[in-house]
Amino acid sequence: MRLRARLASGAVLAAGLLTAQPALAAQAALPFHADSGDQCLRGVTEGTLEWAEEPVVRVNGFLADDAPISSCAPDKMYSQATFSAYKGTTLVDSEVAKADDSQFTIALALSDPAGVASIDRVVVQVCRFSSSPVGIGYCGRAAEYKAP
Repeated sequence: MRLRARLASGAVLAAGLLTAQPALAAQAALPFHADSGDQCLRGVTEGTLEWAEEPVVRVNGFLADDAPISSCAPDKMYSQATFSAYKGTTLVDSEVAKADDSQFTIALALSDPAGVASIDRVVVQVCRFSSSPVGIGYCGRAAEYKAP
């Protein structure tokens, strides 16, 4: 009789843990990283993406441009990190952070302005652009992160 009671309570506990896991996973913070793709690592962004509340993704981290992490001399370009939130193939929201010869703290939220679409992936990309009127630029590889 005691064995049956222990098995039943163990099954109830296991079922409770299994149903609690999706709620915990939905609030997991995923680390992200993207860079400008050059050998000097002139532009780098790192931090976390947190699917905290439907349909909001919180972005916390930094964007560095020619900061101490770069082994090359500063140039006359700035770095721009773009955070694009998608539901399937539809762009839901996009935010941009810029840094020029410095490190910029990023704290933003991505969400559907209508509050309807939940975000299932975020794409992060760092590009560098000229500060002069010539207008040259280049981008590193886009990094994609799916909702946990």
